[in-house]
Amino acid sequence: MKTRRYSLLLAAVCWLAFSPVNAQMEAPVVVTPVESARHAQTIQAVGQSRALRSVELQAESSGIVTEVLIEADRRVEAGDVLLRLDDRSEQVAVGLAGTRLADARQLLARYRRADGTGAFSEITLDEARREVELAELELRDAEIRLDDRTLRAPFAGFTGLSDIEPGQRITEDTVVTTLDNREQLRIRFSVAERHYGGLQIGEEITVAAWAQPGSQPSARLTRIDSRVSASDGTVRAEALLDNAEDRFRPGMRFRVSLDLPGDSHWRIPETALLWGDDGAYAWRIRDDQAERVRLDLISRNGAHVLVDGPLDEGDDIVSEGVQRMRPGRAVRVIDSATLDNYPALEAMRDTQADG
Repeated sequence: MKTRRYSLLLAAVCWLAFSPVNAQMEAPVVVTPVESARHAQTIQAVGQSRALRSVELQAESSGIVTEVLIEADRRVEAGDVLLRLDDRSEQVAVGLAGTRLADARQLLARYRRADGTGAFSEITLDEARREVELAELELRDAEIRLDDRTLRAPFAGFTGLSDIEPGQRITEDTVVTTLDNREQLRIRFSVAERHYGGLQIGEEITVAAWAQPGSQPSARLTRIDSRVSASDGTVRAEALLDNAEDRFRPGMRFRVSLDLPGDSHWRIPETALLWGDDGAYAWRIRDDQAERVRLDLISRNGAHVLVDGPLDEGDDIVSEGVQRMRPGRAVRVIDSATLDNYPALEAMRDTQADG
């Protein structure tokens, strides 16, 4: 009798489990397709900045300074005069060369007027032409020497400090001042050689000046060195930073951050990842039924995670409603765009599941 009672109870449980009524109790879920993504590895380095064009200015010749027109951190245009040296001797030389040239040209003109009369030979005429050419070269040389007594800006930029004073004697080796075109800054940094293959010309990187930690502009990678340093095993690289607003100065140090692409993994919502006794897993929907898939967590990235496991591109993974999943359970996929009233909808789901 007792055995018969247990048999009837077992039959009733099996009927409830596999009855059409229970089969219609589909669990409402939201699914997200599996995507392939690369694991981005962020590395940081310290970079030193320099102006796009930067030079130390020196005079072309030695002499006594007569005028200094240099102001620290003042913008100048290409060709602006910065310094003048005593040029009296050079002016005299220009005058003498000009006089010689005028005499040579006058003599040549006289010979040409008499050409064909037999008064002068062709050799004499050729010598007169050569004298004019030599006089022109002497004048040009004198003008260059005179121009060398004036120091001009070779390009537009900002001048630095200068210790030069009028009356001071300088030589060709004397550094007069610096000139920086800082509309753009070159930021040079080094990374470990294992990251060399991940560097790509043209990619954007994030930089932050130590002097201005709240500012994080982006720069563009423009140059990569052709060799690895034998002393420390690093590769030098250079990024170009737009400084049109003139916020940064050459010589500033920057914290450089690069996101280098890594291996390819599966990308799913963080809400889809669950943990059990045997590790991480997620629920995959196939033929409107739930299937448990074992996964290995690679990294977290905001609202998503990267995982490895037996998934395929486009697989539907349960991202909402995972609490009601079990192997083989029928599901009803809900469009996430309809979730306007999440608390009310969740209450409805719980009621349906309990019923």
